[in-house]
Amino acid sequence: MLDAALATTETDDGVALSLRIENGGSDPVTLDFRTGQRAEFTAYPAGESGDGTGDAPTDGDSPGRDSVDSVWRYGAGRMFTQALASETLAPGESVEYEGTWRDPPAGTYRTVGEATVTDRDVRAETTVVVEP
Repeated sequence: MLDAALATTETDDGVALSLRIENGGSDPVTLDFRTGQRAEFTAYPAGESGDGTGDAPTDGDSPGRDSVDSVWRYGAGRMFTQALASETLAPGESVEYEGTWRDPPAGTYRTVGEATVTDRDVRAETTVVVEP
């Protein structure tokens, strides 16, 4: 069982994001990756979900990807190594993946952090307020 938590911190150059994943189970868990990217961070306008629940709907073609237009996506325009890799988490062990949203516009955003692992849905979200 994997538990995920997303922390955000405002810094001088933007918003620092940290996705922490912990193996809360009693057996080792292997995380398999298709590229060098370990996590995707995405920011959405807060409260824009279309269903009144505050949670954006997902489209059927991309599980875990929100259909509401994002304001920012960490991996957009970046290049990552094209190599298969894996990491194994022992019971109770955790790993953190970090990214920075540089110079975000002022506003309130729903931020989502997702591990880019295959065959698992490991994600967490939180709200961040960027002051002018």
